[in-house]
Amino acid sequence: MRVGIIGCGNITVGRHLPAFMAVDGVEVVAVADPTPERREAARVAAALGPDDAVADWRELLPRRDVDAVVVATPQSIRPAIAIAAAAAGKHLLYEKPLALTPADAHAIVAAANHHRVTLATVHNYAFIPVYRAIKAIIDDGEIGDLEIATLNFLGVEDRPGTAEYRPRWRHDAAEAGGGVLMDMLHAVYLAAWFFGADPVAVSATVDRRLGGEGDVEDFALVRYDYPRGHAMVNMAWGHGPGGVELTGTRGRLVLVNEGFGTHPFVLPERIHVVGQGGHRSFAPDPEIGPSFELVAADFRDAVAGRHPPAADGAAGAAVLEAVVGAYASAALGRDVALPLDPADPVYARGAAGIAELALPKGSLVRRRGLFGTGRPGKSA
Repeated sequence: MRVGIIGCGNITVGRHLPAFMAVDGVEVVAVADPTPERREAARVAAALGPDDAVADWRELLPRRDVDAVVVATPQSIRPAIAIAAAAAGKHLLYEKPLALTPADAHAIVAAANHHRVTLATVHNYAFIPVYRAIKAIIDDGEIGDLEIATLNFLGVEDRPGTAEYRPRWRHDAAEAGGGVLMDMLHAVYLAAWFFGADPVAVSATVDRRLGGEGDVEDFALVRYDYPRGHAMVNMAWGHGPGGVELTGTRGRLVLVNEGFGTHPFVLPERIHVVGQGGHRSFAPDPEIGPSFELVAADFRDAVAGRHPPAADGAAGAAVLEAVVGAYASAALGRDVALPLDPADPVYARGAAGIAELALPKGSLVRRRGLFGTGRPGKSA
């Protein structure tokens, strides 16, 4: 499988390129990025010739030696790339989130289906050994049926983007679509993976407490309801506790990270299980890096028709709806049903659609001026 990579930021140079170059049966043949420094960094890392690194992604799609593309640009420009790539017959490995809006995410899925190309979403945390170990314990029934999952990611590092682009673009709702919850939606799809189902409702509180530039949240407390069970996803940029706690009908599980911090910014330390067989504790595999190699191999095999991708386009669209649904819930001060109604402004416009909703007086989202709702301090 010959791959072209569109977008040469840190995630491409640091993760995707090494992963694809390490996987058998895959060759990186081209890269595209409008920023000369990033394009050159990827070209050198992939050992490509000058003609194989282009500024405009549109130059990459007609190449007959490109079977598939990795889309790793900021999410605001991903839909146009994905739809054009699908029309060109290219299989798609897509960074999360798929888009800024659920409407665009579903349009991408529809385009891939129409042109019969494989569309996979990079849900790489599902390939990280510590979370695979937790999922295996759930699936083995050691703690019974899962009832409650708490995923604490309250110490997320606010890592800037590349200096050559816009280091703080993730703080701009118009470009990122949201803040820490959008940035680290890994916890959202992990919760759904643990339950084996998409959420059916969400209730959330979000806030911007750290100051500085931007109009996105840096703190989110989110409750997701599933057909059977509930999850709390707690997220923040800054310093706070991390870990996973599961309650089952016949036991419980606790993941403790080093210094009680947030994985993957610190290593996992112990998994404690109290189940039908008593108590046991073990040190999980701390590795993270191979998860991208496993994503690349899974994508290769899905394109070859060996099995569906571990996370397809529909999974990516569902996670995006779960995130923007949380933003809508926080703004409205009530539960929001999932999936979203296609007539909902948030379905059509993502977080930007919150400004069109009838927000209650004193809405914290409006008072903080989040998601384009106005200046901080503006009343409803």
